[in-house]
Amino acid sequence: MRLERDGFIPDLQRWFQAYKAYMESLNYSPNTIKLYTTTIEAFIEYSRAFQDEMDIREINTLYITSFLAYLEERAREQNPRKLKGGGLSKSSKQTYLKGIKGFLTFISDNNDELFTFERIFQKIRLRGQRSEERMDYLSDEEIQRLLQVLEEEKRTYGRYDNYRNALLVKLMLYGGLRISEALGVRLQDFTPIDGAYKIRVQGKGGREQFAYILADHIKGELFYLEHRIDPSTPIMRTRSGAILARQNAFSILKRLYKRAGIAKQGLHILRHTFAMRLAREGVDLLVIKKALRHANINSTMVYAKAQEDDVIRALKPS
Repeated sequence: MRLERDGFIPDLQRWFQAYKAYMESLNYSPNTIKLYTTTIEAFIEYSRAFQDEMDIREINTLYITSFLAYLEERAREQNPRKLKGGGLSKSSKQTYLKGIKGFLTFISDNNDELFTFERIFQKIRLRGQRSEERMDYLSDEEIQRLLQVLEEEKRTYGRYDNYRNALLVKLMLYGGLRISEALGVRLQDFTPIDGAYKIRVQGKGGREQFAYILADHIKGELFYLEHRIDPSTPIMRTRSGAILARQNAFSILKRLYKRAGIAKQGLHILRHTFAMRLAREGVDLLVIKKALRHANINSTMVYAKAQEDDVIRALKPS
């Protein structure tokens, strides 16, 4: 089967139907099928909040552990007395992990592209009632290497797609745009404001929202593009004039990461990097929430959690 075809949620549902048929064909017990089905249905429901900014390839360790946190919060709301002061047991989390791992392993074993999720579960360790998670984001050194590759490609080739790629990366890295937002921007969406640009984007549900980025980060790219395209034309186009597809963007980033010697992967890692930089600089969470255009502060809290984990890790003896 094709790994991706219709979008994040439809693809998860398509693979889920295939996985249920697989379990039934191997005579999994009714209880096992029910347990795995319930877990995967919850996973898909959780994933609906990210349908405009992710695809299957970007499911990683943080995403899985955030899902566990979602299950824990849901359980606490449904059984406040039973779980007061605690959370899901280690055995419960292990059961949920087993269900998701089985599902993603099935996808790994049966997709035509031979894409695998094996490595993401190697990073998850459960202790007591907490799951350890590690936020994937670019270090300062990795950022500099990536920017150097972008500049080298612009300088060496000087083509439209080199400037397009540089702008795409910087919009996510320095403006915190989601990939779906970045792929839809036009020159007319950029409004100069006090040394920065206010960028009109189509957020979740088609709502008009605004992102912000310092002008110095993208002035070279915008100057080049302003002399080559109509302001009302989407910037992220292929050489044939078609809108750049999400999978094309994933492949472009994968190539750029490889050239920069970056082992990490994914589109959303750039937005994570943007948010973590703000968190590390002590920016108020409400400001980060506005910068990321999160509907709920709980979505922003993961960056504060990651920062706290960094401090605790640094205090422990090596």
